[in-house]
Amino acid sequence: MNDGLPSLAFGDQGDRTRIAILPDIYGPGPFYQQLATHMAERGAFVHLMDPFHDLGPLPEVTREAAFARRHRVRDRTYVDAFEHFIGEQRITGVAGFCLGGLYVFELARRGIPVSLVSLYGFPQGLANDDPLPVPFDYLEGLPHRHVALFGDQDQSQSPENFLRLTQIAERTPDFGLHLFPGSGHGFLADIGSDDPSLAQNARAALEILEDMLLVGEAKERV
Repeated sequence: MNDGLPSLAFGDQGDRTRIAILPDIYGPGPFYQQLATHMAERGAFVHLMDPFHDLGPLPEVTREAAFARRHRVRDRTYVDAFEHFIGEQRITGVAGFCLGGLYVFELARRGIPVSLVSLYGFPQGLANDDPLPVPFDYLEGLPHRHVALFGDQDQSQSPENFLRLTQIAERTPDFGLHLFPGSGHGFLADIGSDDPSLAQNARAALEILEDMLLVGEAKERV
């Protein structure tokens, strides 16, 4: 718990590379803890955020239960608090996954001066009682550098959405779009897959994360 915004901490607080990870709708589970450990071993101090802390654990680990809990999070209110957290904790980079990827789009819209990576976010936005602006309404021409990673088989996106993202990226130099062929939603977890193409996509995505988020001495340790 830090400054009223729940998170798990990994690494040495003295490190000047300070990363925050925004997890998907299932919360800060083992995969994200492994990712946070991976980044900490490379010289970063990592906050693994828990937007669902006050809502308690999932009654069952199902997509339906995760979405039901997710809808109780007030998106704009959380991102407002997280923006303050970034300043208070001197965060240098943020990676957001799924719902967290939507939050990263919003941080880019606000021009938060840190390195930003969105993985399988929602450029079409998500319904909420306290909604955020729809990324498709503001991504084109956005001057703040940010990167978005998707698998081109992500079932949360339509081919039309990917076409629209590609067109926006072509016209927006500060928007780095990476589409990974054959991969779906949550594809960073494929890093241990028996399918060599899926595993390679996940490794390539991890390299982008490291390149964007690890700075200075931390990057030299990779």
